[in-house]
Amino acid sequence: MKRMRRTLVGIAAVGYCTAFVPWFTAALADDQKRPVLYEFIQQTVGDHPSLKASEAALSAAWARARGQAQPVYNPALAVGYENAELTTKEIGISQAFDWSGKRGARAGVGRAEIEAAEAAYALARKTLLTEILTALANYRTEFQKHSVAAEKEALSVKFLALAKRLSSAGEMPRAELLTAQLALAESRAAKNEVAAALSNANERLIATVGEDRGFWPRLDGVPSISSIGADGSKFIVEKLPEMRLAIAKTEISRARIKVAKTDRMPDPTVGLRVGEEGNSNLIGLSVSMPIPIRNNYKAEVQAAGSDLMVAQQDYYSVNRQVRARFDASLRRYISASDAWRAWEENGAEPLGEQRALLGQLLEAREISAINYLVQLNQTFATETASIELNGRLWSAWFEWQNAGANISTWLETIQ
Repeated sequence: MKRMRRTLVGIAAVGYCTAFVPWFTAALADDQKRPVLYEFIQQTVGDHPSLKASEAALSAAWARARGQAQPVYNPALAVGYENAELTTKEIGISQAFDWSGKRGARAGVGRAEIEAAEAAYALARKTLLTEILTALANYRTEFQKHSVAAEKEALSVKFLALAKRLSSAGEMPRAELLTAQLALAESRAAKNEVAAALSNANERLIATVGEDRGFWPRLDGVPSISSIGADGSKFIVEKLPEMRLAIAKTEISRARIKVAKTDRMPDPTVGLRVGEEGNSNLIGLSVSMPIPIRNNYKAEVQAAGSDLMVAQQDYYSVNRQVRARFDASLRRYISASDAWRAWEENGAEPLGEQRALLGQLLEAREISAINYLVQLNQTFATETASIELNGRLWSAWFEWQNAGANISTWLETIQ
């Protein structure tokens, strides 16, 4: 049992075909062609459209930041010509000076936007990893349930064949033969239902990954908490992508207040021109300053201040959400882990041996067909329940890792 406590990330389980071949057919596949989990995740994430979009958004943020860090004003060149009593020709250049600090304020917005884009990328990657791994866990659960249903159908076929033989020999009442026929019909119906669930799980997995790989990695055993403390000691809320994004949005709003304030402050323009007027040389110097009378840009400052208040309240809201999600996901994982541990200690039994023994007892007519079916169905119900319990454990694990932004760390430990 202890070896089941380790995280075993196995090679891929063969993808099911249209006919949903049983698990023992999958064992015939070439093991060397089955990608392990870590390589599979890296391949999927590297080409995924959602991350490509986040990468493009990050590149755009860097480009905007470079633009915002450039000087605000370009020099202006002016050429004049006047043909009157005296011919006047002149050329001049003027330059507005950023005395109010507009360039520095805008550069601050650019830096904050880069932080926001980087946090958004980290959040998108964390979310994608969680979706892929959760979809894999769900597919694994449904695949194993389909294998159990296929085994139950195979035993029902054997049971019916034995019932027919015993009935023909007069050793089994017809009522028990009918029971065997009904058991086969029920097992086939159950298998078809599980096959539909497996198809849905496979569809969701393909949609998440973006393609049908044919071979899917599988998760064996149970997750390990060796690298991530069960007490959440490695949980630092400020390092979560959600919080980094909220903080960056707050800094963007704060930086935009500085931009709005600098926009209220006029900057002077200095000009120099030289030329000729008749036979005389001309040299001129000009200084101009905008007068903020008609629009003093006070409304923009007030709007930027309100945007900052919105960003700050969003930060507090996100802070509450991530803390609550981490605590709740940890409790769910601990509950699922305790349930699995209890199953290992009290419920795990060699079900295959029990089924074989039941078949021997039935053939020897030491138990009736009804008792055989009741006990046989109980073994399959127990096995199915254990598969679902293990699936819930993996799902709870991925939820917890996602809440603490530890998915990438866990993947590094199992490669």
